[in-house]
Amino acid sequence: MDFDVKKIFFPSVGVSIVFNINSDFPVSKSSIIYDADFKKQTITIAQPIPPISLATSFEQLHLTTLVNIDQRRLRIGVRCRPIQFISNYPMAGGLPVKAIVVKYQLPVIETNIRSAFRLPMTSRYTVKAKIVYNKQEYRTPSDFKIKDISFSGLGLIILETKKKRNTLSSLLKVGTEMIMGLALVDRDQPGAIGTFPVRIEVVRINMNYSETHTLIGLKIINLTQKNQEMLNRFIHTAQIEELKRISKKG
Repeated sequence: MDFDVKKIFFPSVGVSIVFNINSDFPVSKSSIIYDADFKKQTITIAQPIPPISLATSFEQLHLTTLVNIDQRRLRIGVRCRPIQFISNYPMAGGLPVKAIVVKYQLPVIETNIRSAFRLPMTSRYTVKAKIVYNKQEYRTPSDFKIKDISFSGLGLIILETKKKRNTLSSLLKVGTEMIMGLALVDRDQPGAIGTFPVRIEVVRINMNYSETHTLIGLKIINLTQKNQEMLNRFIHTAQIEELKRISKKG
């Protein structure tokens, strides 16, 4: 399938910068296109969070975005490399921001990210959850909190107190599988953006995360295409909104 770069990568489009896309552990960072020069094959994008620099190490770099084609949602992209880091990029009607100019290579191709950026929870975007284990229910925020989330997993934080017995951290072991219900929340909108169940597996337990908290790493072991798209939109929107907020602050 042929893709026209001019109809896809234009100013104001939300994009993802993906490092080592063909590896088992790609890293994705969200950004926004500020400008594009299709004759020079350059695109100017917002500096992502956390930022990248000349010292950032990678073997492959792709600029990607999501498009709807023939009733299918596809991630497509171009291979690229950074050629300029701008400290004070002039925004129309706003304060200057940090930006990166990348040189891209055609053709535009369909891509696939095996892993994904892990979204930390913010004051606006958060995830409510319920875990069912041993016929008991554990809920946010009384029993645990969601630290971050991606397509592949979640991080849970549990407060350890002497008053609480049978906390999740005392019951779970690496390899334990459970059912978790998720509710994706944008506090600027009423209700939840979406809710769905997932099956999860404990892959890491860090009892020394802090003096008072335990960190549990969970792997999502089943996620339908519909729910993956819902989660992708949630993560992508949250990252773009955070970039916009930082850009306004300069």
